[in-house]
Amino acid sequence: MQAITMIFGWTVFLGISTYRKSCLNCGMIYRYQEWEEGIHNFDDHIILSLHLCLMIRNALQTHTAISKVIEIIETTEKVSFPNKERVLQAYLHFEALTNHDYTYSCVSCGYSPAVVVMDLHKKGVFSMPLSEIPSPPDNYDGHVDINNFWEAVATEIISRGLIPCGRKNPFVVPPSYHHWAPWIGPHTRRSNSVLNTEFEKMQSPKIPNGGENDDDGDDKINEERLTDELVNLKVQEVRALCKQCGVDDKGSKVDLVMRLSEKMSDRVTYNKVFEKVWGASGGWAVITCPCGVVYSVKFNLRAESPRDFVDLLLSWKHFPKVSVYDYARGLALHANHRQPGIFAPFQGRLLDPTPENVKQASEGKVHVNMPWLKLPKMPADKDGHPLTGSSQHFALNDVFHQGNSKDQREVLRKLELVPELTGLINSQCVEQLFSGMRKNNYFLNVTTPSTHIFLQRNILHHYNIARNQKMKRQYSKIVPPDVAMQCDSHGRIVLAHSPSAGMTTGSSVKEQAESQELNDGSEQRPHGDFTSLHKLSAHKAGWGQELQDSQEQVLSQVLDETKSPTQHLAMVNNIILTHFDFWSLGLERDIDGTILNCCLKVIEKDNAASLQWILLPVFIPGHWILCTHCSQPISWPLDEACNE
Repeated sequence: MQAITMIFGWTVFLGISTYRKSCLNCGMIYRYQEWEEGIHNFDDHIILSLHLCLMIRNALQTHTAISKVIEIIETTEKVSFPNKERVLQAYLHFEALTNHDYTYSCVSCGYSPAVVVMDLHKKGVFSMPLSEIPSPPDNYDGHVDINNFWEAVATEIISRGLIPCGRKNPFVVPPSYHHWAPWIGPHTRRSNSVLNTEFEKMQSPKIPNGGENDDDGDDKINEERLTDELVNLKVQEVRALCKQCGVDDKGSKVDLVMRLSEKMSDRVTYNKVFEKVWGASGGWAVITCPCGVVYSVKFNLRAESPRDFVDLLLSWKHFPKVSVYDYARGLALHANHRQPGIFAPFQGRLLDPTPENVKQASEGKVHVNMPWLKLPKMPADKDGHPLTGSSQHFALNDVFHQGNSKDQREVLRKLELVPELTGLINSQCVEQLFSGMRKNNYFLNVTTPSTHIFLQRNILHHYNIARNQKMKRQYSKIVPPDVAMQCDSHGRIVLAHSPSAGMTTGSSVKEQAESQELNDGSEQRPHGDFTSLHKLSAHKAGWGQELQDSQEQVLSQVLDETKSPTQHLAMVNNIILTHFDFWSLGLERDIDGTILNCCLKVIEKDNAASLQWILLPVFIPGHWILCTHCSQPISWPLDEACNE
């Protein structure tokens, strides 16, 4: 029996007692640890209500530190809480004992997305002197057991509630090169053995022979990052750093930075500069899908390089088809240096870097189609991606860094050269993620390494859940209440059944039309059949229905470009259609929204019951679906801002 402090809701109770037992054989202590009464026992001295724990979890999602939450409650309720650091540890204890799956995947893109976006949050760091990290064992090959590492981190968090204050915790997980793992979702990673080769950054930089393949892009990006950060330091700090590195400290700030940059090829100088610039870890690297859901996170011990992202990608079960990164050339070179031919063809570029292709790409006169991003290749390539069937891999630059490279050939890495990606892939989704996570730095960056990575992984987990729930709510608005939604074998949401006029996943419009003729008059498919919300797509052959002569004549008149674009042609409700509205019908993907709205108005009047299935792709920009009224494909490439 022991006096404790119980925090229940906004009230603090003092002098509460708990009972505990000890084993008669070994003396092990058994304590109260049940949640049925809505409370969480941290260390027999502090007990939190589950309501408070959930409120703290939600506060963290709004970038509010636990200490701020406590201060608000103390001021409002006129109560005094225990030490804020102990309350933080109590909350972490609660999260460590909660059965989180940490799936880290998107319900729209599945477990293995075909397109990923990568970047580094370099301001999310924890204090860690570089000199205190021990060298890895001689037999270390860069592989770490991900489950063992994260279980060790959770054990340290849990043990804080069991070991008395002031006693050394034997379960602390210090930063190290050989026992430090990223987090990758269980369905996304290849196995529990994942890569972390940061120890290779300690090696002396290689001297290139002048060829493109000689530069693996690893050390170069390290030094570039450090040089960029040196510019942000004050002149006095740069001058002091020059003295420490044995560099002439006379001259302007630019002169000092240039001298340090030249001297950083020496590993000793590099380490001194790194410790001065960061004074902590190297930030955390993430891989997300275009929806912004985080799939992988790696907490770097040293400055970022393409090596960190290649470690993550090579640990995936299925290598993405398109990798968007701010230094795509370095990513492709380093990946091909470690696993030749993985970014192919053309070193991950979209076209062969001939002078003619470079010129046409610079002028915007060439495009590279990737139809398999919407409709899987049939038959699939050998070792093709399960969602696309393609075996090609491309490394493309994000929008804000397309003009950074002086190499003219890098114009062949532009996103806008791919029609299937233009306007549909938000390459800045990671920056948007960081803009929110940056607001957590004021409390995360002062925590210990284990607390930092555990809490950050947990925050990203709840962030992913919130984004997935938002997408599910959007789908539920357009799916009838009697139709269930569930995940298929690839982790994407599908419908439990579809109407007889629906489309079979991955098949062309022509095939579906033939199937519909064969099954005319037959019963609907059983509820076990699935209709994917992501592969409702059509083939050009789907436009095979021949028009009658009268229809051909009307269509020719409507699309006649010699006519005045403002001439009135038709009126639906209060909407007047002109030649200009109909001219968009000549494009493959983009159709004027006015035309679609009028078509839907006509369909709504004629067959309102079919409208719920026509609206199915509203939240899936760029995808196709058959009209249940006329059996023709409809495209609705709405932007995310138009979802309402």
